[in-house]
Amino acid sequence: VLGHMQQGGTPTPFDRNIGTKQGVKASKWLLDQMKDHMVDGKVLCTSKESSTVMGLLDKRYLFTPVEDLVETTDFEHRIPKKQWWLKLRPLLRILAHHYAEYIAESQTVQSS
Repeated sequence: VLGHMQQGGTPTPFDRNIGTKQGVKASKWLLDQMKDHMVDGKVLCTSKESSTVMGLLDKRYLFTPVEDLVETTDFEHRIPKKQWWLKLRPLLRILAHHYAEYIAESQTVQSS
């Protein structure tokens, strides 16, 4: 689900772009799966790939079977078991207590 849909805001051009890309990838993947699993004019949904989710991993769209997510997902809290950003928590604590004084400086620049 796109962020603006969850948060109730107006979609940005980035949201529209990523939504279009995801829609195209999902449609292409679905058509490919239908072709690959068609037997006697019927689409068979017997493999674990028939129930997948699409996500972004390392700048690539990836379709992951729901069965494979059991190992890596905390379903009670609906989050991944391993959060990439947890390594940044010590730095975030330091930055949260950082008091800085910013001094504006100006220079006169002569035009040529």
